[in-house]
Amino acid sequence: MNAEGHLKKAQEIYGDIVILKEHDGEAHVSSIVELAYGCAFHYLAYGCDRRAGTHVDIHAGLPRLLGNMGDDAIADLFRELDVIRHGRWYGGKGNGTTIARVLEIVDMIIQWSQRR
Repeated sequence: MNAEGHLKKAQEIYGDIVILKEHDGEAHVSSIVELAYGCAFHYLAYGCDRRAGTHVDIHAGLPRLLGNMGDDAIADLFRELDVIRHGRWYGGKGNGTTIARVLEIVDMIIQWSQRR
């Protein structure tokens, strides 16, 4: 997928997050967290391509690529999102604080992806 494809997919997923959050976010915490992870991945792929002319199409190598680009803080945010995702997917815990944090992370990643 090219950079514009990643951006389009990220925007589509973000729209889905907004729908779930507005409908009844508390009832959809696991889904929102999962979607936030996918959304962040696509924004990161888009941002990496814009900044470095390259990206990875799997999440496993993304923190390493970001670190190699000197973007350790963004890599750490993606890792944090991965930990939250794991806990909500397998642990089933959820609350408004979780939704607020994952959306905060996604918003920081969106901002990063738009900067050169």
